[in-house]
Amino acid sequence: DSTATDSFRVVEPKAKKHRTNRSALALMYSLLIFVILLAAAFFALHLYFNNRVAPGVDFGDASITRNLTGYQEDSVSKTVQNAVDHSELEISDDQGNSIDADLSQLGVKIDKNATVKAIMNAKRDNLFTRIMPWVHQTVSLKAVRDDSALDSYLLHKFIREKDRAVPYSAVFDKDSESYKVEDGIPGRTIETMSVREAVKKLIAYPGKTVKVSVTSRRTDAPIKLDAAQKLVNDLNKLLEKKITFNNGDGKDFTVPKEAIASWINIKADTTRRKLSYTIDADKADYYLSQVLPKELNQQKINQEDAIDKEGRFIFTTLKGSNGVEINYSNSVAKKAVESLRNGNDFKMAVPAKITKFTVEKKLVEMRIVVDKTTQTASVYKNDELVKTFPVCTGKRGADDSASGTFFIYLRYASQDMRGRNGDGSPYFSPGVRWVSYYHGGEGFHTASWNYKGIATGDAANHGSHGCINMYEQDARWIFENCPRGTIVQIVGTTPDGPVRE
Repeated sequence: DSTATDSFRVVEPKAKKHRTNRSALALMYSLLIFVILLAAAFFALHLYFNNRVAPGVDFGDASITRNLTGYQEDSVSKTVQNAVDHSELEISDDQGNSIDADLSQLGVKIDKNATVKAIMNAKRDNLFTRIMPWVHQTVSLKAVRDDSALDSYLLHKFIREKDRAVPYSAVFDKDSESYKVEDGIPGRTIETMSVREAVKKLIAYPGKTVKVSVTSRRTDAPIKLDAAQKLVNDLNKLLEKKITFNNGDGKDFTVPKEAIASWINIKADTTRRKLSYTIDADKADYYLSQVLPKELNQQKINQEDAIDKEGRFIFTTLKGSNGVEINYSNSVAKKAVESLRNGNDFKMAVPAKITKFTVEKKLVEMRIVVDKTTQTASVYKNDELVKTFPVCTGKRGADDSASGTFFIYLRYASQDMRGRNGDGSPYFSPGVRWVSYYHGGEGFHTASWNYKGIATGDAANHGSHGCINMYEQDARWIFENCPRGTIVQIVGTTPDGPVRE
């Protein structure tokens, strides 16, 4: 019996040990499952809030914005707009006047998209605290304040124009292309610091109406002459900087001083009695986007070279130019403005598409020889005389027709002509017919007012200002039969009197 009992006692502890091991294993499995479920829930929450507002993100006044947790971008955008729409200041002065003003009227530029983005990205810097609702992050409006605009708005609302104090400032003078001091005027002004502080709080917690009061006082010009003179000196130094663009094909454009001045905003902080300026990149972008294409783009013009019947080059009758189409973007303006802000000159080749011109060879068959001695114009085709016309050339002296070899480069069927006589008095000849220019302002044309001079060849007494006067039918024949590129040779000397009866 002892042996049997001993055997029984040896077996019994083993059964208890197995039961203990099974319990521990079950606990471990339970803990593992709990951890897996917890991790799954953790990542599921992060996945859910990936494109939603995280718990604990606060924005604006609670009565307007409520709890944004779980909001998607469209809903957040509407909430932000609603908060902006309900952000207002009730401002009263010490004279019993009051106004209502929103943030934009008080010089605040709100970036709605940036605000929405900030709300959506709030609490993303920590993976664990992002989904914890008891960890808070407050997002304010993304905005830029302009205290100078705020001061100006309140001054115009509460102080009559004739009573306002005006600070010394700087103004651009178009005639001198420089800034000058603009005189200040003593008068009444508004103490705006309380409104500035209220605006800051409303930007931080938008969506409510804030009441604030201001006081007025009499003052000398709020900003003194020396501050204005310093600003004038700084601005004129800035205007000396050259902002130049080129199209990559030899054509440059330098922004005029008046245009640069139009980019500059002068700010007068009457509360702190300071003048400052900013360079507006948006204004620069608008100006450059309009002007640079006009100044730097160019139409392709194929070159025309005159050759003789043997194929030999004579001269270029029309100089070729490449076609240029610039590729403007706002980065061009940003770089120019950044250079100005740093006080540096700026030069940039604007990206452009360049189309090369071609050279066209044109056979020159026609040649006109104007003989001042005989007052005739003889037309040759391939060196054979075709026609000879009576003409009247320029008067002797300053108006004498220039001698030399030229070519017809520009023609008009009709043109108004203006100029000055030898005594300086102006002349105007409307509707001059059949004009063929060959040398600057000298050309063949109808001169119905000078048929006597043409008939007698009396350039000494009836000569032109340098052009070749002709009968209408003769000038028309030249126009219709002698194309651009026709060689023109002016020879001989102007006679002292008529050469024909």
